[in-house]
Amino acid sequence: MTSVKSKKQKSLLCPEGFKHVPMRDGVAYVRCDVGDKQLQALLAHQGEVLKASTKSRVRRLGQWVVKETHHKLVSRLIGRARRRSRHPWIAMHYLRRKGVQVPEPLAYIEHGRFGFVKSSAHIFQYLSFYYDVETWLSLQIREGIEGKEITSFLDGLAQAVNTLNDSGAWHADLSGKNIMTHDGTQFYFVDLDAVQLEEEYDKAKRLKNHVQLYDSFCDALSDTLLVPFIKMMLPDTIDLRIWMPKVRKAQQERRTKVEAYWAKHGPPERMNPLRGFLSKHNSEEG
Repeated sequence: MTSVKSKKQKSLLCPEGFKHVPMRDGVAYVRCDVGDKQLQALLAHQGEVLKASTKSRVRRLGQWVVKETHHKLVSRLIGRARRRSRHPWIAMHYLRRKGVQVPEPLAYIEHGRFGFVKSSAHIFQYLSFYYDVETWLSLQIREGIEGKEITSFLDGLAQAVNTLNDSGAWHADLSGKNIMTHDGTQFYFVDLDAVQLEEEYDKAKRLKNHVQLYDSFCDALSDTLLVPFIKMMLPDTIDLRIWMPKVRKAQQERRTKVEAYWAKHGPPERMNPLRGFLSKHNSEEG
């Protein structure tokens, strides 16, 4: 079983339409129409830095994002760096094969030798004029979006989530910040480090996802809108009347833990714009 899974992952590392390019200090997997000089230019160009830390840097170069990561020595020695650095690239191709919308991949580069990866880089599509669904909905509410339009948005989002889960993959962080849209009808999944492939989508995983999504929207939307949204993502074998109390309880527990952490360590830089956003849509009785 492991060897079969390994073969599948190798086929996704360099799928059809991509080429394996040896480099002086490593290897690259690049879309076939990208030349060596173009790849080197993308890696060398400073671009616009979107995020930076001691371990990684994310920058934008026109229609592309370059995400570079430096791996710790211990991670390199036990082989974890190679597995972790390849995973988002493999997940991206896996999901695209299954009809799940994710940013378009361009190249994946590993720097290192003999299986030890010192650093890696992913180059993929920059989703211009896209917002995460929390921000998109917040902007639409301020513009006076109506209930039917919100329902249509939630229906489309539920269908996209169902396509993701039907693919045999599970996104462990399916909060609204990791789902992008530009028009409320098409949805792209990001943060693919959190995607697990060929995992059984059991009740525990489903509940975690539903709690994440419910927590993303419950400050601004009532259960009149959110219960049908959750129902669209439930199989017939699960009773909604039993499921929703579990979702609400787990969401409250999640919110309590998060707020306790913030009280101790400070709030995050990026806050869900729907938090505390009490609109007319939340004044209805569910």
